[in-house]
Amino acid sequence: MTRNEPTVPSRTRWLLLITPFLPLLTALPGGAWLLPFIAPWPLYPVFVTSVRSRRWSVAWLDAMAWTVLLSAGVIFLTLTSPEIAREGILRGDSYREEMFGWIWTGVGREVTPSAFLPEHALHLVAFVALTWLSGGYLGLVLGAFLVAYMSYFVGCYAAESGHVVLGSVFAWVPWSVVRVASFIMLGALFSRPLWTRTVWPFSRRDLRFLLLALAGIAADVSLKILLAPAYGHFLRRLAGS
Repeated sequence: MTRNEPTVPSRTRWLLLITPFLPLLTALPGGAWLLPFIAPWPLYPVFVTSVRSRRWSVAWLDAMAWTVLLSAGVIFLTLTSPEIAREGILRGDSYREEMFGWIWTGVGREVTPSAFLPEHALHLVAFVALTWLSGGYLGLVLGAFLVAYMSYFVGCYAAESGHVVLGSVFAWVPWSVVRVASFIMLGALFSRPLWTRTVWPFSRRDLRFLLLALAGIAADVSLKILLAPAYGHFLRRLAGS
């Protein structure tokens, strides 16, 4: 870390503990939009500080903790107040229907590369562009939107399956977990240009993290192609149907 790069007091990291309560915003007028735009607030100060000082692993760990806490909050809301969650999570219900269709029938976007690859590519390009242009904040907004509707499905599956704990864990399909982790590393890296006012402020050491993130994106696609048919069957059996 250089002398002119700011530090954030350690106590600021405790703001992350607010994250699981943020899905309650969906009960307010306009809450469906408030949640993704406000969700990054507890994370952003420590995230930016780590990004500016090239502490990629710390930025990644903080953002992963934020993601887990946000997901837990959405899942809890879905289990305890399903109507609020259904109305307040953007794209939540349509994604739930899509994923339930795949689980119950074995067909759908999850097992059709020609359908899911363009969507994945769009999300990736949008995420990197928004991250680059906003110093990371709008990338986190998009991330919060994606995590929220995926977590809504997880909560719905946990409720429908009758296995609240196991359903909440296993319905987070492994390729999605890899994708989230990879996006977070890309978000950390591509947040830096705006803060340093440099188009490409990366060293050779930094490129190792970029290659790791890109390997994760490739692993996400590979795992989905290879595992989705069997994993859908596993979730169907776990639900007892």
